[in-house]
Amino acid sequence: MQATEKGRSKHRRRPPSPTDEDNASSAPDPATTSSGQQNKRKRGQRGRNHYPEGRYMVNAISAAGEPIEPPEIAAKFRNAIGAIIRTKMVLDPMITNWTLVPRGNKDVMWGLLSTTFVLPKGTTDKIKYYAMKMLGESFRRWKSQLNTQYVQKGRTPFADYGSITPAQWEEFVRQKTTEEALALSQKNRELAQSNIHKVHLGPGGYQRKVDQWRREREAAIAAGQPDPYEGLDERGWRWLEARKPKIVEGKPKFDCPETEAVAEKMLQLAELQKQGKFKPHRERDVLSKAIGSKEHGGRVRGLSSKLSLKDGFEKDRSRYRSHDF
Repeated sequence: MQATEKGRSKHRRRPPSPTDEDNASSAPDPATTSSGQQNKRKRGQRGRNHYPEGRYMVNAISAAGEPIEPPEIAAKFRNAIGAIIRTKMVLDPMITNWTLVPRGNKDVMWGLLSTTFVLPKGTTDKIKYYAMKMLGESFRRWKSQLNTQYVQKGRTPFADYGSITPAQWEEFVRQKTTEEALALSQKNRELAQSNIHKVHLGPGGYQRKVDQWRREREAAIAAGQPDPYEGLDERGWRWLEARKPKIVEGKPKFDCPETEAVAEKMLQLAELQKQGKFKPHRERDVLSKAIGSKEHGGRVRGLSSKLSLKDGFEKDRSRYRSHDF
């Protein structure tokens, strides 16, 4: 299905960018910066955010409120989110939390999005909730990159973010170099290193990959090959597929021993479930049992980092109470 774009300017189409909203560098106003003035990027370095031109019709949204149809609309929406934070409305970095960003600023951000994207009837509240959540995440990532790319390297951001004042930057540097901030940074690094089940998804997350995975799985089965995920539910096989297994003798195999152990346990539990010897309950299912840890509110492993437990486990929605989150 093709995207419906209204009022699109006739400028030459920019080649697809390998980036999402979480870019490593950007400028206050990309429109005023000629390509000749841009620094050449090193391999792997992400480029600038560009706010989408024109208007785009959204035909469908996910359970989380993310625009997903037509297929290219999700990337357009992500780019718009990133561009708002990094180029359209560069916020005061001294603001310590997204919840403290003035309501007026957030209203302007939503105004930009609702002008650029034509939303399906009755979806405005859900998409706005999703957009504010993603804007908050983008804001946090931007501040994190100000820390890692500038503070920790002894650099200043004024050439890239001209609206940041020296006084604001001095306070931001002070915030990021306190004992408490340095201890928290170290804790976060250790937490990231403890995530042994590395995922390989890209900016589109599961939403962008799952159709391809499903086609490949169905094609293999149609060709007479055994189903490596037989007995696993949707989020179970998607969680495994996101960790890039090698299919050996009809079974998923992983380079990481810990992930290999989880996969084996998942297949064992799936067989026990088939025999009626294991009964999943809400999010306490094959995947959670095999990993050995609970789900966290605000994301659902194997489905989306943007779904609540209630939306991720739709069939059990009535069983969730507010205090479950």
